[in-house]
Amino acid sequence: MGGKGMIPLFVRMTEKKVVIAGGGQIAYRRLLPLLHEGAHITVISPEVIDEIVHLAQQQQITWHAREIEPNDYADAFLIIAATNDPNVNEQIATYAAPNQLVNVASHHLLGNVHVPAFFSRGKLQIAITTGGASPTLAKQIKKQLEQIFDESIAEYIDELYEQRQQRKEP
Repeated sequence: MGGKGMIPLFVRMTEKKVVIAGGGQIAYRRLLPLLHEGAHITVISPEVIDEIVHLAQQQQITWHAREIEPNDYADAFLIIAATNDPNVNEQIATYAAPNQLVNVASHHLLGNVHVPAFFSRGKLQIAITTGGASPTLAKQIKKQLEQIFDESIAEYIDELYEQRQQRKEP
């Protein structure tokens, strides 16, 4: 066996430690859904965009205004390497432990996790990836699927869920 592909997983991130190296738009886009799901996020970057400063001021995340060091992510569940220096991102992937999840924004093959384009409609979650070949195409497909699966699907799925719960009762 031993393929080199990836399998899709949906991971509960509540209370998980996430360390993000970098403070630009990519780092911000990566942290928002993680923050929404209750992850404990630390951003480490000498400079960050205003949106990240604002989240830190509101104590929704922690921000350390300095370069990242391996000790910073030694116990992280998920590491996101999103600096504007590909060498730093590669070092982070190299120093991470084999059992840590690592996403490298500048070179998708270096990490062991891709962040897909995704959206939710209630309990329905749809994720799209091209395996790093074309994030633009993944976003286009996402837009098409968002139109196909509008908000009405959420109500339908809730009804199905309720029916399933009633069948489980003794």
